[in-house]
Amino acid sequence: MKTQLRRNSIEARRAEAQEVIDILHRWDVRMNGHQTQKRSNDRVPCSTRICVFYDPRHGTAELGKSGVTAWARNVSSKGVAFIRKGRIEWKRVLICLDPDSGEATWIHAEIVRSRNVHNDFWDYGARFLRRATPEDELPPVQTAVD
Repeated sequence: MKTQLRRNSIEARRAEAQEVIDILHRWDVRMNGHQTQKRSNDRVPCSTRICVFYDPRHGTAELGKSGVTAWARNVSSKGVAFIRKGRIEWKRVLICLDPDSGEATWIHAEIVRSRNVHNDFWDYGARFLRRATPEDELPPVQTAVD
């Protein structure tokens, strides 16, 4: 029963996030070609759950510190755009891309853009710094809170 409630909760949050992603996508399409939208790397639409953890400069996530669940909007070879209900104050983060696939990719990143968008969601841009290595102490994905 708990698993079913959790799944319904995740699906409800995913649907709410998808509404905001759709709004932002329509804005991106409308602004396509505008000077501020010219990018050196192609972005690929991607709307999956990601986990974001605090990452101090020393390169390992703070064990015992929970991460947060967010929703990817798009990804490129240089970074990821994602949304989250509520503000993230961290600058250096450890991102787990696609934690639900069983083949998660861990990347150290720096949040370079944040703005309040719709329905209490914030839109973030994170620049990839380096891929996590086996020597990094990776936190369990289950510690990411909503």
